[in-house]
Amino acid sequence: LADCYAIGTVLRLYHNIVKTVNVGGCRIGDDGLTAILPALLQTQAMTDLRLAQNDLSDKHAESLSAVVHNNKSTLLHLYTAFNNFTDYGAAHVNQHTHLCTKLVAVAVGASRSANQETALGTLR
Repeated sequence: LADCYAIGTVLRLYHNIVKTVNVGGCRIGDDGLTAILPALLQTQAMTDLRLAQNDLSDKHAESLSAVVHNNKSTLLHLYTAFNNFTDYGAAHVNQHTHLCTKLVAVAVGASRSANQETALGTLR
């Protein structure tokens, strides 16, 4: 968790120039995301957001949607698959991706969905 607070501090200091946030596979969980989310919400030039395989739940789905919205003109890759999102959470995370003018790859999935499918795809 201390690493997540350090990441959050760096993101807050450099929110206007950070291009990539990659904590994929780090298993930061909801507590780790709580530590970095305020800084993620400040970013507006991110090209890659990689949060796959982190044991995230629906708790922050709406906030992650706001992060996507804030970076809609720069975001190229969004990876949040293989977490513990329900269909509800996955839908929230995904709700602003249609506004992302440069998005070329997305992996947003609901690990606890009824059919256990993960939405993986390449756009354009």
